[in-house]
Amino acid sequence: MRRWIAGAVAVSALAVATPAFAQAKPADPVAALKKQFVAGQGVKFAERTSIKVGDESYTQADRQGVIGFDAKGIAGAENTRTPILTPEERARLKKMAAKDASIADSVDLLTERIYLVSVGRRMYVNGGLYSTLVPENKSWVGMTGSPSSAAYGDQLINAFEPATLKYLLATKKTVSGAQYRGSVTFAELYKLSPTFREQIAVKPTGKPAKTVISWRLTLDARKLVKRLAISWSMKVTKKVTLNATTESRYTEWGTAVNVTAPPSDQVSDIKDLTKKAPEPPAAIDRNYVSVPPDDDGNTP
Repeated sequence: MRRWIAGAVAVSALAVATPAFAQAKPADPVAALKKQFVAGQGVKFAERTSIKVGDESYTQADRQGVIGFDAKGIAGAENTRTPILTPEERARLKKMAAKDASIADSVDLLTERIYLVSVGRRMYVNGGLYSTLVPENKSWVGMTGSPSSAAYGDQLINAFEPATLKYLLATKKTVSGAQYRGSVTFAELYKLSPTFREQIAVKPTGKPAKTVISWRLTLDARKLVKRLAISWSMKVTKKVTLNATTESRYTEWGTAVNVTAPPSDQVSDIKDLTKKAPEPPAAIDRNYVSVPPDDDGNTP
């Protein structure tokens, strides 16, 4: 009887202990990200950017779109970006437009939504300043880009680059549950991230290279990126500083995504347009943004 009791106790103890041994090892965020690299699948995102110059709020912008993956990473992206002028900035521009009629068109362009599409090595833009350049029988301006071009410009950190995500998590300064905090300089991010190199075009040197991007990253239960918020500032003049914040939220991981380029007969290449064409948008001013061609695009 004693042997039976001892055996039962041992079995009971093993049964209690087994769940602890059977628990799966917490997913590694980088490994979890790579598992999402499946052709035809992707993630939705919504984004809010605010820019403040000196003591005045200058503008805001909202983005909504999708990012699609393939086995290697980002395969394409598309989104609409809606500029939102502050009441003060809008009033100032209207006052200027009342004195100079030509400025009125500029106000419309500054408040026009833009549609951005990137796939392969090309990016396509519809709306905003580029709409003044294309012939009447065209709707899009095409330019050299990358599969991720359309998704970045406001958000400076591409957390869907495995090496970038790994670096952020490895250099984090604080962490609370599924939330991580840290910072990275322009110089560090330029060396690390192909997306950032594309955005700013020129290697940062001197003071700009030391510009610090503070970031906050939140992961969901599957260790996938749920939220990425950044803030950074840069001197414009000795007395004026530009401050920018961007918050990106990512939802519906695994959603079906199929990004395609606009019809070729609707595209004008940037190289074929007038020499007065604006430069392809870069980190700060790549933010014209877009709407489908059948939408007038003007925001209230």
